[in-house]
Amino acid sequence: MLKRNAILALALALALGAAAMVACQCDANRERSQPPEGLPERIVSLTPSATEIVAAAGGADLLVGVDRFSAYPEQVADLPEVGDFLNPSFEAIVRLTPDLVVLETAQRKVKPSLERVGIDTLVLDIHDLDDVRVGLRAVGGALDAPEHAEAAAAEIDDALAEVRERAAARDDAPKVMLVVDRELGGLGDLVVAAAGSFLDEILAAAGGENAFAAAGQRYAKISPEHVVTAAPDVIFETRHAGDSARARADWDELSGVPAVDAGRVYIRDQAYYTAPSPRAGKAVRGLERLLFE
Repeated sequence: MLKRNAILALALALALGAAAMVACQCDANRERSQPPEGLPERIVSLTPSATEIVAAAGGADLLVGVDRFSAYPEQVADLPEVGDFLNPSFEAIVRLTPDLVVLETAQRKVKPSLERVGIDTLVLDIHDLDDVRVGLRAVGGALDAPEHAEAAAAEIDDALAEVRERAAARDDAPKVMLVVDRELGGLGDLVVAAAGSFLDEILAAAGGENAFAAAGQRYAKISPEHVVTAAPDVIFETRHAGDSARARADWDELSGVPAVDAGRVYIRDQAYYTAPSPRAGKAVRGLERLLFE
């Protein structure tokens, strides 16, 4: 009898063990059958450069919200706005239920709040063309679309190589002042792009000399007297909005400056001149045409 009971106990133990093994195997199979963490399906970008990088890296159709200055590609014009560079709206972003927000370093203050509510973030540092290339590859990786990112980076490199080749064959290098900001209706509060800036980078590729390259910081505030002393051959000004003809007329008070006397003051408001982006090829070719055609 004892022997029979022992055999039954052993059989029961083996059966329970087998059941446990099957259960574990089923649980393991269930875990393995779950899909991996999904790619972003809804993206919000918080600067024009970030918006263009997302689009160029293959995510244009995934954008559901942008900052109020993003205007390219054209399809983003009708998207909801979520604030501007200095004041992105946490509430407006969350209402759009994104699973990824692409922002720049200066906007990091919103990152912890977004991550606390389960929204992933990708922080880009965008000051020059190397940063654009890095940003393209980071977004391409996040979207599992590296081929789009590499193609966009190659377009930048091809344009720069093409323009640099032509620049190397020229003997002249006009002295250019790159104006990125000033007061409306006058020449007060002038800010110029100096060495280390995006505009300085494309100017060098196009074959020009930056009149304020040695200003000591990436963007420098100067006075009209500094312009007279620097005597630039060309004044190139980027503006987000306004009357270009009126803006051009403001410079007439600096008669005697070579650029003013020669009528070589150019006002351009295209976004690809105001910040680094995958459209850098258009910027460098456009600047080259102004300087040499």
